[in-house]
Amino acid sequence: MRLPLRLALRYLVKRRSSTMVHLISGISVLVIAAVTAAMICILSAFNGIEDLVKTLFGTLDADLAVVPVTGQVLPESWGPRLDSLEGVAAWTPVLEDECVARDGETVRVASLLGVRADYPRVAPIDQAVVEGEYMVGGNDLGASCACLGLGVRSELGISSDELEPPVFSVSAPIRGRRLSTYRERAFRTIPMHACGTFSINADLDTRYLMVPLKDAQSLLAREGEVSRFEMKAAPGWSQDDLARHVESHLKAQLSDIEAGSFKVRTRDEKHKFITQTNQAEKWATFAILSFILVVAAFNIMASLTMLLLDKKEDLQVLRAMGLHQAQMESTFALQGLAINVIGGLAGVALGSLLILGQATYGWLTLEGSVVPAYPVRLAWTDVLGTLAVVVLVGGLGSASMVRLLLRRLHTQP
Repeated sequence: MRLPLRLALRYLVKRRSSTMVHLISGISVLVIAAVTAAMICILSAFNGIEDLVKTLFGTLDADLAVVPVTGQVLPESWGPRLDSLEGVAAWTPVLEDECVARDGETVRVASLLGVRADYPRVAPIDQAVVEGEYMVGGNDLGASCACLGLGVRSELGISSDELEPPVFSVSAPIRGRRLSTYRERAFRTIPMHACGTFSINADLDTRYLMVPLKDAQSLLAREGEVSRFEMKAAPGWSQDDLARHVESHLKAQLSDIEAGSFKVRTRDEKHKFITQTNQAEKWATFAILSFILVVAAFNIMASLTMLLLDKKEDLQVLRAMGLHQAQMESTFALQGLAINVIGGLAGVALGSLLILGQATYGWLTLEGSVVPAYPVRLAWTDVLGTLAVVVLVGGLGSASMVRLLLRRLHTQP
């Protein structure tokens, strides 16, 4: 193996070959480097988008939630069973339903989240407050405080330049009453102060408003009931492991009927479609760029073809000296592999520098977005996978082409 390797390196660096051979080899290295860098940049961009989506949804979604299998609610009395449970850093009950928000003559349908003051312990919604404070609870103004999505507040036209938090109303249908019969008395209404405004993304901002849990239970006639129990995983616990642990713990303490009425859902499961779509797009793009590598491999094959023709006399001398056919095939196949490795390493270095630069300095900005710069994340698994594909495609292509050409040259007189 030493002799083929030494010959391959000699043919690669020596200038005795024709200028055209070296030119095509150089172009091959540049093309492979460019494609490799593009693959790393695109995969890193998808990683950044995935992280951004998880961060945005994690602002309003906890790591795990105990949700009903059938029906809409669970007994609030189940909550204390999660106290001091290993792996659960914090938990809080949440009640969710549709409501009608009104400010003067402006009416907006929204999703009502009834939460406690400790909700930021499981989801950092307080970090997304852009105006006012996260003060979901009572105050001295005669009404409870609510935290509205920026879109909900804008559509209601609630002003933000007042000294005191403005008052608006929240209504919900009274279950069991027909709207056509009772009309005015078909809704239960409570006043709220708009004490805070949060902004996460356009979808969540135009959908949710948060009110104290007790007010939501009174408005929806759900005293002692909640939609789910949200939990934050303790350090060292994955979402899946904690979900299994919580489920087995609760089922051991509940009756058979109650044990079959709930399930533990992770945040990744809730947003499974978005995650799977992003992964599918990521690997589809990776596959397309891999096909471009095949095109780049043809440049290497052209370079090897010209090199073999240029070294035809050398091949005859090597045969006369006793060099086997397999050794000659290895010599030129290793040269093709070397071109791939050099191009791949150069592309990895270039792509990594671009991603690290974007992550550090934010060269590519996003105007009007929730983040100032395009999110990226360099994953070394992507780097190693890309380099492996580059070497594999180029190495197999080079070996196949060299074997074919050498056999044809060997049969020629």
